[in-house]
Amino acid sequence: MPRARIASVQFVLLWSGSLAFYLSFYLLLPALPLYARTLGIAEGQIGLIIGFFAVSSMVMKPLAGWAADRMGRKPIMLAGAVLFSASPVLYGVSHTVGALLGVRLLHGSGMGLYPAAGAAMVADLSPPARRGEAMGFWGAAGSVALAVGPLCAIWIVDRWGFTTLFRVCAGIALAAMLITVMQRETLARGVSAPFAVASLLSRAAAFPSLVVFCLMTTYGAQVAFLAIYARARGTNPGIFFLVMAVVIALARGYAGLISDRVGRAPVAAAGLATAAAALLVLASGGGMAALAAAGALYGVGIGTSQPALMAWAVDLVGPEERGKAMGTFYAAFELGIASGAIGFGAVLARTSFPVMFLAAATVALIGAVLAASRFTHRCI
Repeated sequence: MPRARIASVQFVLLWSGSLAFYLSFYLLLPALPLYARTLGIAEGQIGLIIGFFAVSSMVMKPLAGWAADRMGRKPIMLAGAVLFSASPVLYGVSHTVGALLGVRLLHGSGMGLYPAAGAAMVADLSPPARRGEAMGFWGAAGSVALAVGPLCAIWIVDRWGFTTLFRVCAGIALAAMLITVMQRETLARGVSAPFAVASLLSRAAAFPSLVVFCLMTTYGAQVAFLAIYARARGTNPGIFFLVMAVVIALARGYAGLISDRVGRAPVAAAGLATAAAALLVLASGGGMAALAAAGALYGVGIGTSQPALMAWAVDLVGPEERGKAMGTFYAAFELGIASGAIGFGAVLARTSFPVMFLAAATVALIGAVLAASRFTHRCI
């Protein structure tokens, strides 16, 4: 019997729109900490600024999931793309901590809307037996954006400055919005769930959401401080992100396929353990080669664990609650990034980069142990 297809015109449009959406974000990833430093902002405040994005996104994710189940996936994705188009322009006119925090809240709201609805759309389009694989290949759009974005961002800033970078990001986000307009709605029938906490958060998806929280705290530390760490050591931070993104793009689909066959928990546990190893490499110091090696290991960690955990969350609910499950999952995802940026920023302010990376590795190992405790969970 032939396997059910994943590829379709709708899936390609969804993938392309996601690529543009995430590229507008990843172009800013290494640039914003550096931009804040040019404004004389201290490292602890930089962590707060970076973390505010994740806080805003975290709050919006459950709302986005609830709305995507009620009103449809497409309008929520469009709203996120609109916010992503406006935010980069506002960065260019924000020169204080307060102003940057305000823009981060707006920008984070866009991240709260688009991915939760997009993931629900992927779940709508994918056959259950290939759900992990489909989640993995869709997530590869973000990985490609991550491979291209940080290196291009540093190149643009060095030649034309931050203002040009912000304009480029706004234009790419506008392209994501136009592609989303071309997509069709995939929600067959909206639910009439009331606006309440019980309707926003999925208890069924809580465990994989807890595990992804552990993973993303380590990512929060990378987003906030890796560019500063690499620059202080005389290396280009884009190398880490390039290697990481290429590896994630290569690993995601196949890791999702493996999780479809052997179960979500073993794949997730292996990924978190590998992410911990990457953080240990960063803690040990070294130059460009060490940065690239850490990026490769971290890419394996993210690329294997994230699609397995996302598919795990969807496995645990019915079609009518996929938006809520993804909202819960992504809320934990963003809470992890915010906690990592702010919490490890506080650690860095009192200790050093090696200590901060060791602390992050410990959290990743805790997540690996949690996932390993559910080795009996298999895909549906």
